[in-house]
Amino acid sequence: MGINHLAVVEEFSGSFTEAVAGHLGAPVPSCPGWTVDDLVAHLAEVQAWWTAVVLAKGAYPDEEAARRAADTGPDRVEGWREISARYVAVHEEYVRGAGPDAPVWVWWNDEERDTAAALASRQAHEAVVHCWDAWLAAGAVGSIPAELAVDGVEEFLGRFLYGKAWEGGRAVLELAATDTGTTWFVGTDGSVGPARLAGGAADARVTGTAEELYLLLWRRVGLGEVRVSGDRAKAEALIAWPSLK
Repeated sequence: MGINHLAVVEEFSGSFTEAVAGHLGAPVPSCPGWTVDDLVAHLAEVQAWWTAVVLAKGAYPDEEAARRAADTGPDRVEGWREISARYVAVHEEYVRGAGPDAPVWVWWNDEERDTAAALASRQAHEAVVHCWDAWLAAGAVGSIPAELAVDGVEEFLGRFLYGKAWEGGRAVLELAATDTGTTWFVGTDGSVGPARLAGGAADARVTGTAEELYLLLWRRVGLGEVRVSGDRAKAEALIAWPSLK
């Protein structure tokens, strides 16, 4: 049946809420300069924005309405909880009425248009990664299921391989998940920016669990926490290249 991405949003947003409660002043090691309060405000803003996107039904959303909806009020955690619940409810209602292929505005393609199902996948991984940030800040890191981590690597490679002009010459990286047997290749011949590749001779190979590779791409863990063979400098350059903005 595949992954129910809206269920993932709900589950990991709930875990996020549990993790941040009582820790708003704590620093977030994986988001330098942020406190947990900043992290909650950010995810509230993200989910309020995409609620407005869904309500716009394919058109560009009402920015002012989204800004107002992102206000958590004086109780940051409770306000966030309500914003998140509204996002899930609005998205579910849209899909029930118009189907998973119903249109939404998006930023990740030239058409600025994709499906409600595609948006659910993006929001699922937004929630998962920031839940992991919250776990780290609270000192109680949970685990990300391997199937979800594989899905997250696929999502990252499909939407986040962009950055400044590439100046590193030819570089090909193989990512190999030890627990699922899944492999991915990313690289460039040096004439264009890195992209996902079907295969080929890799300059470097990184092996780890699917969860470790997922967190590596999001730069939540470093190469020191996985196994690297081959040209480490090229592996570092390829991991550091995506802008993550």
